[in-house]
Amino acid sequence: MGALIEFREVCKYYQMGDTTVKAADRISFQVQKGELIAIVGQSGSGKSTCMNIIGCLDVPTSGTYLLDGQDVGQLDKNELAVIRNKMLGFIFQQYNLLPKLTLQENVEVPLMYAGVPKAERQERARIALEMVGLGNKLRHKPMQLSGGQQQRASIARALAGDPAVILADEPTGALDSHTGREVLSMLQELHAAGNTVVLITHDNSIAVQTQRIIRLEDGQVVYDGDAQAPEAIVVPGAAGRRGVT
Repeated sequence: MGALIEFREVCKYYQMGDTTVKAADRISFQVQKGELIAIVGQSGSGKSTCMNIIGCLDVPTSGTYLLDGQDVGQLDKNELAVIRNKMLGFIFQQYNLLPKLTLQENVEVPLMYAGVPKAERQERARIALEMVGLGNKLRHKPMQLSGGQQQRASIARALAGDPAVILADEPTGALDSHTGREVLSMLQELHAAGNTVVLITHDNSIAVQTQRIIRLEDGQVVYDGDAQAPEAIVVPGAAGRRGVT
């Protein structure tokens, strides 16, 4: 069986005046179904560029990105949107919940765009919110909840679509340390249930609680292996020289 996510010599270049910025520079790695990994690096390492490509929000300048065997770089914007909605569940640092909608309605939004019938999406949203411990807050608005509860609601939104990959961008970044640990524990539980989880983070204390770390510096992979190994840890100030994230 092939990898769920595969980067083959992926490059992403930007022009800034006369300078070519190499946000991703010949990056290669694979993620198998059911893995819990962290893509880790300081600001400027290229981790956000990788997240955008994995999440079908951007395409490589060169090289190949395969998502479940499909060459994402060959897709147009509409096709990217379809595969994004079908294959990926996003968890963002700032939750991205719509303030005028209830939690259940927020969780239903991606299902609505995917064309899921109303009764089914309501049921799937309810089940997802129950899974994250918010089954008693279906009618609450986001501002009635704590930060940790809002992040759990965003996890429910990611789960409701039954994605192949859960992509979490700094999911604990806006939370206090205790609440952050609770959210990380929830992601570990999702992984234990068979989900594929990719964390994007600059935080070593988060990264080492995954199975595997892909460490980036200056748009290149400098480590790919066991999360417990000393060389997996990012050294502050070692990266970030190219002005990309």
